[in-house]
Amino acid sequence: MTCILLAGCAAPRGAPNTPAPVFAVAAEGDGNEVTASAEDGTLVVDVHSRSGIGSASVEHAAGTFPETIVVRLHLRGLEEFRLSYDDTTITASVSSGDSRSVFQNATQPGEGERPITPGSPFWMDVRIVAGQATPHIPLDQGYFEITLPKGFLRE
Repeated sequence: MTCILLAGCAAPRGAPNTPAPVFAVAAEGDGNEVTASAEDGTLVVDVHSRSGIGSASVEHAAGTFPETIVVRLHLRGLEEFRLSYDDTTITASVSSGDSRSVFQNATQPGEGERPITPGSPFWMDVRIVAGQATPHIPLDQGYFEITLPKGFLRE
């Protein structure tokens, strides 16, 4: 299944002439869907998956590039999220035993895979958005929200 969303709108009257961002998105895998919407300098990518297995691509097609990119994974658990750009790959996972434990690794040419910590420029902010004070996995409601690193945006 492939879903394509081209998002954009006209600037309000009197606003500076900056082209609205346009993105092409696609999801792979049966029962997977991805949408993207941009507002106030933030791109929000929502990923829904029945099985929790698949991939999605988001390509900047035209217009201004967002200052922040947030990915919302509507899944019951987060065994592995993989972000690849240029020659860099960042992975993140959330422990099913302790939803506060987030593990991340970065892989770059010549360095192999190495663990990263919140001080790293590759670190992705990962949080669970749910209607309960202490969410537990598997999530019955809510989603995983991942804010991509600023280094990704510069690349």
